[in-house]
Amino acid sequence: MSNRGRFLCVLLAAALLLAGCSARNAEEGPAGPAVSLTALQYELENMAVDFNGLWFYQRMEEQTGVHVDFEDVKDSEWESSVSLAFARGSMPDLILRGSLDVEEYGVSRHLLLPLDEYMKKGFLPNYARRLRESGLEDQLTASDGHMYQLGFLISQGVNTNGHFFINRKWLDALGLPVPETVEELTETLRSFRNGDPNGNGLRDEVPMEFTFDDNNTGIYNLFSFFGLPLNEEYVYVDGEGKVAFAPESSAFAETAAWLNRMYREGLLDVDFISQGSNIWAAKVNGGNTGLFSYWRLGNTALSPEVAGMYQVMLPVHAADHRACLPRNMDIIEFGAALTTDCRDPEAALRWLDAQFETENMLISQNGALGDTLIRREDGRYEVSYVPPDNELYRTVPVICGQFFAPAEYYAGVYVPAAHRQEKAEYCRLYGEAGVLEEVSSKYLTAVAPKTAREDSRLTRLKAKLKTIIDAALVTMITQGVTEENTAQLQRQLEEAGSREYRQIYQELYDRWRGE
Repeated sequence: MSNRGRFLCVLLAAALLLAGCSARNAEEGPAGPAVSLTALQYELENMAVDFNGLWFYQRMEEQTGVHVDFEDVKDSEWESSVSLAFARGSMPDLILRGSLDVEEYGVSRHLLLPLDEYMKKGFLPNYARRLRESGLEDQLTASDGHMYQLGFLISQGVNTNGHFFINRKWLDALGLPVPETVEELTETLRSFRNGDPNGNGLRDEVPMEFTFDDNNTGIYNLFSFFGLPLNEEYVYVDGEGKVAFAPESSAFAETAAWLNRMYREGLLDVDFISQGSNIWAAKVNGGNTGLFSYWRLGNTALSPEVAGMYQVMLPVHAADHRACLPRNMDIIEFGAALTTDCRDPEAALRWLDAQFETENMLISQNGALGDTLIRREDGRYEVSYVPPDNELYRTVPVICGQFFAPAEYYAGVYVPAAHRQEKAEYCRLYGEAGVLEEVSSKYLTAVAPKTAREDSRLTRLKAKLKTIIDAALVTMITQGVTEENTAQLQRQLEEAGSREYRQIYQELYDRWRGE
């Protein structure tokens, strides 16, 4: 046989061998994933999710060719598990959801990959475009100027926590308008107490029902009537762009004095000091309350019948003050990070970015298209059915998955449920009325990055300051505001480190703004 003949035979044999392999592979099913990675995955405490068996991640594997082996960790064990993962010899490729100290593991210890470098090279196109259009990059930028994490955001356009709700049924029964000033509100509350608006012939009405130290159902929101945006960290940015400490403001004592009047006259439930949200909700559900603050009315702890008695009320203004509530904002949570041990960063980012594609992302939160999620004729998605008993976690990761939806984008692709729209309308009303602080205190407490030392110091100082503030408020509201107890409060706060507390926040704010 000639050399040419032998060469043709070899080619024919090779072709037959390849054909045989192809036929055998077709019989055996599709080839396995091109890349296999590992992930430390956050899991809700009360959920039992089989991440390795979720239909959604099988879908992601089919789309990207990337297989991920999940090690799921409950909420109560998350921090210790993260520490252990970084301490042992080899780290997982990915860290998913939960929380992560990127200053510690990224900036200080260099155990996380800077993701902004990959985004500049065109990786993460879905996520990067949405982040850029949102203008929220500053929330994810670490102190060294790099991004070591992908954010998790479900924006609902919420600009404040608790809104005020007044008993419309009682106003109508007594022929009263919605109050607009503190003095008008005080007279309205007195009318609720004296005028028998529930019509049972008894003086059993509770004009104001509140809890103690929060911005949802607590009295902290009432300080807004006197222009003080009191929040649970006690710091805010004043009109001159400086960090202020709320208890040092004269409005703090003014509000406490008004609350003392409400307490003495029986207009404020005396149990506000000790009752939690469950007791508060039970009382409001009794249908015998005139005024309270809450996240919204629908789909909450309130019964529909009781919720129907109330209407939203703008915060009222005290004399010589303009109402000023703490401003909420979209705070980005931790979504994902790649460790420096990641074996294939490009594959990991491809797998993550597929989850940010609009339809995939909405499926991960709401379930399969055509099952629990539908696409409307206008192109937006809408939930058609919410399975009971958290059954969604059997197929999709829901809150434990990846999601990044800024407000404008989200409104363009998704139709929120009725109760979400209710909250959005209250927020629109408050925003247009100009009753929110100009600069959100969240920039201080949740956006400006802190070093581990700063975070630890602030935590210790706040614990001491809160003890003093709580005790002073109880005394002032139940016994009255005097020059003596006001001066004593300021001395105690300064001795406990209020000046240092405020200064640390000022330094954080200045550093974040680049000053």
